[in-house]
Amino acid sequence: MWSDLKKISNQITLLRFLLLFLMWIGVFQEKPTYYLAFGLILCGITDFLDGFLARKLNQITEIGSRLDSWADNFLLISGIIWTVMLLPQIFTENKFIFLSTLGAYITFLLIGFIKFGRFANLHLYLSKLTTVILYLFIVHAFFIGAYNKSLFYLTIGISLVSAIEGIIIFLISSEVNENIGSLILNYIDDSNSIKIWFKKHFHNL
Repeated sequence: MWSDLKKISNQITLLRFLLLFLMWIGVFQEKPTYYLAFGLILCGITDFLDGFLARKLNQITEIGSRLDSWADNFLLISGIIWTVMLLPQIFTENKFIFLSTLGAYITFLLIGFIKFGRFANLHLYLSKLTTVILYLFIVHAFFIGAYNKSLFYLTIGISLVSAIEGIIIFLISSEVNENIGSLILNYIDDSNSIKIWFKKHFHNL
């Protein structure tokens, strides 16, 4: 395991944890919100790089996959907390829909942890889309110090559907299939042109 941590792809994942730590320090030091926006952009770059290098250099490891999953989940949760702390109007103006979506995501994490003993990352196409849109929403909000309502509702809607899809997959699965991609596509024949297109363009993101 320790030798796997020396691999460049896993070291980049560990760098994301360091960035998270520095961003939390910035929050407590009351740095401007654009400080977090730049940090989130750097985290997004490391998220892309660790996966790309792991595949390119054949450095895919179990510990690397788990570290990446933990980093993604901690970053997502941190981003939500920072948003509530620094832009509380997002919460106060949208309490019900915000709590419903957050509750669905937490439920997804807990079901996976209780049933499989770890915070499993399903690598769903919809969750990848959710991450991109959530990143755009939070980075945009932190850069300008306010939030765009249209982008907020789009983010909430996709996040809720993604969490529900993950919950259903966990409930009907006997083991974690991290490469399932999509609940719907899982029941479509592998020779289907739509499924082939999704796997070609999104499977390794």
